[in-house]
Amino acid sequence: MTKRAGRRSLRQWLVASSATIVLVSGMLVGASAVSFADDGPKPDPAGTATGDKTTAVDAAGNPFVPVEPTDKTAPDYAANKKAFDDYQAQAAKEPLAVKLADSVGHVRVATNFAWTLNTGYLVLFMQAGFALLTCGLVRKKNAAHLMMLNFAAYVFAFLAYYAVGYAFQFGAVAINAAPTNLGGVPTLNHFLIGSGQWGFAGGKGFFLVGPAYDAGSNVLTLFEVVFMETAGYIIVGAICERISFWAFLLCELFIGGILYPISGCWTWGGGWLSQLGSTMNLGHGYVDFAGSTVVHAVAASAPWRWRSSWGRVWENLGPAGRSASSLLTTSSMW
Repeated sequence: MTKRAGRRSLRQWLVASSATIVLVSGMLVGASAVSFADDGPKPDPAGTATGDKTTAVDAAGNPFVPVEPTDKTAPDYAANKKAFDDYQAQAAKEPLAVKLADSVGHVRVATNFAWTLNTGYLVLFMQAGFALLTCGLVRKKNAAHLMMLNFAAYVFAFLAYYAVGYAFQFGAVAINAAPTNLGGVPTLNHFLIGSGQWGFAGGKGFFLVGPAYDAGSNVLTLFEVVFMETAGYIIVGAICERISFWAFLLCELFIGGILYPISGCWTWGGGWLSQLGSTMNLGHGYVDFAGSTVVHAVAASAPWRWRSSWGRVWENLGPAGRSASSLLTTSSMW
């Protein structure tokens, strides 16, 4: 066996081993979390019970059902208490209005489902745009290889995200950042690492079973997985013609299963960064704008972590090439 064939076999073994580790880890962690599955709310796979009078709001965003106040020291306690008592009295007189409010709330959440899914489909179509963009920036002999990288980025990163990534990112989203427009996803309510406002990784939803087998969770999964895939596509443009296919697969498994989900949990999943406003009085905590850091900064910084593997390619770029590469990477991070 030649040295080249030996290296190829080693790379294939590394990719297979990494994929196996990701899948087995998800199964083990998911099995260990079974004890939490029966606690609290139950999943609603069909969506028939998702959305009721509590999700009905008027045009200004005011809820149909006032929340019962509990803090008697609050300055507006008397007004809120009166509003709640008035609602209870009116609901007793007009039970049909409450039933209609249940239907309105259900339709509102269903409409949000449809809108969220459609926007997710549009973001998913970015894969074609990234493929065309990066293909136009490489030599024609590498065009087929680059197209395969774009396709593999979707497949392998998605498998890692499906196995463990989604659970790491949104397994505890209901605690601090419940998506109320999608029904709140109350079943995803456990941190694997951390607790309360100091969460570092979610702990429910591995392999999208159990607590994650819910209509709202499924919509959230599709909407969020396309942003994870976007991070994978950005990496393709940064390392095209500079990485082997098998090394790229390892990178995508790492992105979809660990790097993107963990950083996303801290910001979008109700993790510790998003709660700094409450825990350390730092404004509103860390707030991401349209994925500028969760997606683009994470994806743009990932190739720099792999810079040592570029070897002579990076050194042979020369000052002009390195300056251009730095400018493009910084621009993508912005």
